[in-house]
Amino acid sequence: MAQVIPNKKPLAEQPLKVGQPLGAALAFLGMDKAMPLMHAAQGCSAFAKVFLIQHFHEPIPMQSTAMDPISTVMGSDENLKQAFTNIAQTHHPKLIGLLTSGLTEAQGADIEQSVRLFKQENSKFKNTAIVPVNTPDFYGSLESGYASAVEAMISHLVPNKAPSSARRKRINILVSHMLTPGDIEQLKSYVEAFGLTPIVIPDASLSLDGYLAKQDFNALSQGGATVEQIKTAGQALATIVIGRSLERAAKLLIERTQIPTETFAHLHTLEETDRLIKYLTELSGRKVPVNIERARGQLCDALIDTHTQLGGKSAALAMEADHLTAFTALFASINIKLPVLIAPCNQPQLASLPVEQVKIGDLQDLQELAMEADVDLLLGNSHVNAIAKKMNLPLLRIGIPIHDQFGCFAKNSIGYSGIRNTLFELSNLLRHEVHSIPVYHSPLKQDLTQIEAGVEYA
Repeated sequence: MAQVIPNKKPLAEQPLKVGQPLGAALAFLGMDKAMPLMHAAQGCSAFAKVFLIQHFHEPIPMQSTAMDPISTVMGSDENLKQAFTNIAQTHHPKLIGLLTSGLTEAQGADIEQSVRLFKQENSKFKNTAIVPVNTPDFYGSLESGYASAVEAMISHLVPNKAPSSARRKRINILVSHMLTPGDIEQLKSYVEAFGLTPIVIPDASLSLDGYLAKQDFNALSQGGATVEQIKTAGQALATIVIGRSLERAAKLLIERTQIPTETFAHLHTLEETDRLIKYLTELSGRKVPVNIERARGQLCDALIDTHTQLGGKSAALAMEADHLTAFTALFASINIKLPVLIAPCNQPQLASLPVEQVKIGDLQDLQELAMEADVDLLLGNSHVNAIAKKMNLPLLRIGIPIHDQFGCFAKNSIGYSGIRNTLFELSNLLRHEVHSIPVYHSPLKQDLTQIEAGVEYA
């Protein structure tokens, strides 16, 4: 059990936290033909949009209700109605994800009622699903915002009744924010290898995977889980949940569908990946495919190859709770010590981590504690890079945003091959940036320029 140390600082000098609205927007971007709508001033949505564009290097659809001082004081219901009408008439989305901000939460806006009234007054937009979710940015973080959006989609779209039919090969998969599009592709390949059909909610591997579509620019998200797939979630054979942050969403889906559910805190260790593969064999009645068995053997070999490089090292981590849970388990399995763990806000799973303490804080806390502990490695998003350079330490970039490297969305760190990739990346970081191996020069080497000049060696 970890001691969770609260944050007592009045302000963050080097912020680690990413706000709830951005996390909720990320969840809605994993839906097909969706439009995240932020109920806020224009600057709030513009900041979130730029943030995601820098991370994914893709155009990001997002709109704002464009609140001004008058609507902030006198009420913003008209802004909402106008925004719903404009988006529905112009872009014809299948889903509008309505997010609040600190401004509208402080105002006391009742977004649930606003959506109900709009639907009653505008029956012509009945085929456009509108999912409201409260995401004030003065508490919580990207993780809680993302989880709240997934929970809201289940609450508003999954019917609260037993399904009339079943699809015996369909598997629902609820995925945490910590899974990249590359991770989701790996997860889907495992499920498909057993003859099952994965329905990932939300599915960023179809919308934020860097695919260059043939058609012209589309103002909506292109690809992802569909509204119809969420509505028919109760017809699945089972549900797989990845990430402790989605436990409330999973509980709600169980109440609505009454189908078997298996929860995994992460898929960043051999043990948890083995448990997933075993569960898939039980669901499908099939043996483990040869390629998956081989991938497991490759991971075991990588564990042997890298243990002398990684074992006994120490690391400092600054990331969301789901990521902390995953990498704490991975590092415990390869004997990397974790004297410093920083989380942006308190989450229930932090207290159960197998470390002495977790600090709720910012990147300034990371730098101070990492220097005190004399760690060998840093893990965090791109904002940690300045600290890594100052301390002359290698940095493994994890989380959002990663704006100083290409391909972060395609990176795979789960499953047998993903864990293997992470082991190699860690080993290379520590070898080349911490304990560099000098180039070997033989004492018998001759200078070719001297030989060409006719100089003889004794």
